[in-house]
Amino acid sequence: MNLKTSTALSLARFFANRKSLFHLLKFYEWWLKRKFSEPTLPQTSYQLTIKTVRELYSHSRPVIWSSLFFPCEFIHAIGAIPFYPEITIGLVAALGFSNIPLESAEKNWYSQDLCSYHRAGVGMSLLKLFPRPDCLVATTSICRGTAGFFRSLADIWKIPCFLIDVPYQTTPEANNYVKNQLSSITSHISSQLNCQFRWEDAFSLSNSTVKTIQQIEALRKQKNFAIQPPTKNLDYLPYYFQFLGSPVSKLFFEKFLFHLQKLEKSPTKFHRLVWLHLKPFYPNQLTALLNEYHFDVVYDEFASVFWKPLEPEKPFESLTNKIISSQNLTVPEKRIDRVLHWCDQFQADGVIQFNQWGCRQSQGMNFLLKNTLQQKGYPVLLLDGDHIDKKFYSEEQLRTRIEAFHEMLEG
Repeated sequence: MNLKTSTALSLARFFANRKSLFHLLKFYEWWLKRKFSEPTLPQTSYQLTIKTVRELYSHSRPVIWSSLFFPCEFIHAIGAIPFYPEITIGLVAALGFSNIPLESAEKNWYSQDLCSYHRAGVGMSLLKLFPRPDCLVATTSICRGTAGFFRSLADIWKIPCFLIDVPYQTTPEANNYVKNQLSSITSHISSQLNCQFRWEDAFSLSNSTVKTIQQIEALRKQKNFAIQPPTKNLDYLPYYFQFLGSPVSKLFFEKFLFHLQKLEKSPTKFHRLVWLHLKPFYPNQLTALLNEYHFDVVYDEFASVFWKPLEPEKPFESLTNKIISSQNLTVPEKRIDRVLHWCDQFQADGVIQFNQWGCRQSQGMNFLLKNTLQQKGYPVLLLDGDHIDKKFYSEEQLRTRIEAFHEMLEG
C-alpha cells in the first residue's frame, strides 16, 4: 500500500468514527431538496443514499447488519437501521475501491478462494470503514458461506451474531424449526436494544411496495419495452432488500414506476434475456457489450418477489415463510422451475448467468441448469468472473463469449 492510499485510509477512518460530522449532512439534504424539488429517479436515489449514510454513521438509531436474505421487515419493525454489507460492497466496487478491503482481508489470511463479497466485507470491517453495528442477524439461505462470514464479523466487532439455520425442505417441521429460532432472536434483540417490535407499519409498507414492483414487472413483460442500461435494475438491490418495509423503498419504486410509464417503446429489436445471479459492479464493459449486441434484460433473479404477502397478526409465520421461500433460489429443481416460469412469462429468448468466483451455490448446478433450459429451447450463456474482484475480469474473453451467444440467438 503506497503512502497516498495509506493517508486516504487514515482520513476515511477518522471521518467514519466521528458521528457528529455526519449530522452535518442534514444541511446538504436540505439543500438537495430545495435544488431538486421534483427530483428525477437518479436524483431521488442519490438523496435517499445521502440520508441513509447520515443515519448509519451518525448512529441516530440502532444499526443492525443483515445478510442478504434475512427479512428486512424484521429490522424496520423494531425501528433500527438495516445495513447489508454484501450490497454495500457492490457500491464500494462501483466506486473503484474494492481492491483496498480485499487486500486488507488477504493480509489477514482470508483466502482468495472465498467469495469476494465476504472478503471485502471483512476487509472493510478490519479497516473500520463500515458503520459500527449494534448486532448482526443472518440466515443460511442461498449461501452457506454466510454463516462463516457473519461469525468473522462478530469477532471483529465484538458483538453478538444471531444466525437462523434454514433447512432445504419445505415441511411443517422445517417451518416450526425456523419460526422458533426467529421467536428466540426477537426476544434477545428486543431485550438488548430495549425496543419493541411493531409489525403492522413495516408489513404494510412492504406489501404495498411489492404491489408496485409487480406493476413494474407487468411493464417489463411487454415487447419492445426495456430498462436501460440492460443490467441497471441490479443497481437498485438496496430497495429490494435493505429498504423494503420502509417509506424509502415505497417512494423509490413509485418513482421508478412513474419513470418507466413515461418511456417510449423502442423500435429496435432486442434479444430478451433473463439474468441469473448478479453482475460485476466494478467499472467494466459489460453494459456496453450488451447494448452493442442489442440484449435487453427483462427479468433479474435477485430482484424477484418469492414470498407471500406478510400478515402483521402472524409475524413469525409470515417471516418464516419469506425466509424458507428464499431456498427456491438455491434448491436445483425449484430454481430451474422458477427460471423456466420467468422465461415463459417474460417471453425470453435466452438466459445469462454471470458466475461469481468462489460461489459454490450457483456454479454447482450449472450443468443441470444449462442442459434443462436448452432442452426447453432457451439458449444459456454462462459467464465466468467475479462481481467484486477485478483481478478476475477479462474484457476480451467477455466480448468473445457475448459475441458467440449473439450469433447463436441470431441463428
